[in-house]
Amino acid sequence: MSAKLSLYTEDFGKLRLASIQPGDVFLGELEGVDHEKFFVIAGVSGDRVLCCSVLINSKINPFIKKRPHMLERQLALLAVDYEFLSHDSFVNCAQPLKSKLEFFASTGYRYRGRLKEEDVKKIKDFLITSGQLSQEEIELYFS
Repeated sequence: MSAKLSLYTEDFGKLRLASIQPGDVFLGELEGVDHEKFFVIAGVSGDRVLCCSVLINSKINPFIKKRPHMLERQLALLAVDYEFLSHDSFVNCAQPLKSKLEFFASTGYRYRGRLKEEDVKKIKDFLITSGQLSQEEIELYFS
């Protein structure tokens, strides 16, 4: 790779990382799953190093259906509202994923769109009240 191309690629990666915001949706692989998954960025740390994300599922998992405290934290998304969805789906706000933000800036994850602000707010509210994040994590991702 030429030095110019290498610098361009590095600059593009930094720009992409800096532009990721809560509500952004990415498509990529998830370890242990045989198909690509949609990830929603739910919160980002102030230093832009860490993030909290949630998955979009086409159906609610039977495991979740049997657990009311998890079932009440599934947010329905209508396909008519989001062109990246081919059918109505559910955001699983009962199981937040915590990672480095650069995870989503990697070439293996493709930006697919952005959720409406009202849905981003619901996700944030579900996560804050889920009991799955400590007070420190809530302040880290949502302050």
